[in-house]
Amino acid sequence: DRELGPQVGNPEASASRKFDNSNVLFGQDTYFKFGTASPWIEPGDTSFPKQMPFVLSQQRYDALKKYGERVIRGTKAVEALGDVINSTPVEEFSTKILPPDAPEYYLRPLGLLANNFLASENTGTTNELFLARWYINEIYLGIADARAAKSKEDALKSYDAAKKAVNSFLGMMNRSITAKVGDKFELIGQPPTVAAASATEEAKSE
Repeated sequence: DRELGPQVGNPEASASRKFDNSNVLFGQDTYFKFGTASPWIEPGDTSFPKQMPFVLSQQRYDALKKYGERVIRGTKAVEALGDVINSTPVEEFSTKILPPDAPEYYLRPLGLLANNFLASENTGTTNELFLARWYINEIYLGIADARAAKSKEDALKSYDAAKKAVNSFLGMMNRSITAKVGDKFELIGQPPTVAAASATEEAKSE
C-alpha cells in the first residue's frame, strides 16, 4: 500500500491541507489525483516535470498578455509577506497578513494562466496542470498557515514554503514561455538576474 497524505513526498508541504482537499483554492490538483505532495522545483531546474504539454504558442501568448501582469503583482504580494511577518507582532498576524483569498495575491489568475499554458481542448486536464494547481494551493495554504502561526519562526517557515511554491509555479510557466510567447517571469526572493538589473537601469535612464 502506498502511503498517502498531504506531506508525503514533501515534508515542507502544508500540514493543514484537509484530507478531502476541501480547504484549498483548486480542488482538482496533484493531491486530489494521487493523494500525495509534490517536490518543489528548484530555480532553473527543468527535470521535473519531465515535459510540458503541447499547447499552441498563440494560446500561451494570449494568456500571458491577459494574466501575466496580475501574476507578477500577486507573486510580489506573496514575496512581501516576509517583511510583514518580520515587522508584525505574532498576535497581529491574522489582521496584518491578508487572507489567502484576498484579491491582492491574484491566485485565481495564476490558475487561469496555468489552464491556458498546460492544457488545451486536445489534451484535456493534464498532470502538469494538476501539478501547477498544487503549487498554487500550497501558496494559498502557506499564507493561511502564516496567518495562523503562533510564532515568527513558524510563520517564516510557512512563508518560505509559499515562496518555494511560487517559484515552482513560475518555473513551470517559464518553461512554456518561448521568445514567441513573451518574457519569462522573474522568480521571487532571488538575486535579480543581470537582465533584470540592466532593464531596471534602462528604466531609470528613460
